[in-house]
Amino acid sequence: MNATRRWGWALFWLIIAVAAASFLTDSFRFIATREAPTGETFWGRQIWYFAHVALAIPVLLIAPIQFAASVRGRWPWLHRALGRVYLAASLLGGLSALHLGSTIAAQETQVPLTLFAAVWIGFVVLAWQAARRKRFDLHRGFVIRATAIALSFVWVRMMAAGDGVLLAFIENAELRAATRGWLSFVLPLLVVEAWLSWWPAAKLLFAPRRD
Repeated sequence: MNATRRWGWALFWLIIAVAAASFLTDSFRFIATREAPTGETFWGRQIWYFAHVALAIPVLLIAPIQFAASVRGRWPWLHRALGRVYLAASLLGGLSALHLGSTIAAQETQVPLTLFAAVWIGFVVLAWQAARRKRFDLHRGFVIRATAIALSFVWVRMMAAGDGVLLAFIENAELRAATRGWLSFVLPLLVVEAWLSWWPAAKLLFAPRRD
């Protein structure tokens, strides 16, 4: 990887880290101070919020290390050890997201949260199995897909910050929230699929023919 790409990825992860730290802090503060709806207990829902947000911390801390080629090449044992922690935290994070999404009071976001929590779990399981079978090409792809979904809380907050520009044409607040919920998962996956599959295929299809 050339220097420009290395600095580009370093800047990308720095922006993600700063945004994630800010959003995680806000999330913990919100969970701790929110007024629980009637009938909701700490063990019934709030503990799931805390667990889900807490599981995001190792995922975010480990992701940049796992994607660093220098770490994989020099310290493969560290890559494997952190990979197990990363996938375990992602799996538990996905399971907690599945529960929270399927029971959330805001019905406009219930379907996207539940659906993509299930997709996240599926990607993690496939990444784990690919590593066990030593199919590291497939493992890398599914880890990238899982990470794109794991960072959805960053994407959705960024969209909310630019809501007045991006989705200003949608007047209904609930419809805007539902649209952000879908886009925070769909757009990252479209970008990842384009990078991993569509663009390489397009380059081959449109490359000059050699007769």
